[in-house]
Amino acid sequence: MDYILTRTELENDGHRSIHILDIRKAQYLIYYPEEISHLDQSLRAFLFTRLKGINEGQFDQ
Repeated sequence: MDYILTRTELENDGHRSIHILDIRKAQYLIYYPEEISHLDQSLRAFLFTRLKGINEGQFDQ
């Protein structure tokens, strides 16, 4: 797996941000659930398997 879901966070505007570590590029990425369908296929597949937990706040800090 090339990604690690580090956490999600409920923003002040009510949207949940998704914080991901891209291991290959050694950089942190931040996306919103609405953006998942526009991401590259491997990252999209990684997030889709975790989408229910993301939406329910299971990864919130």
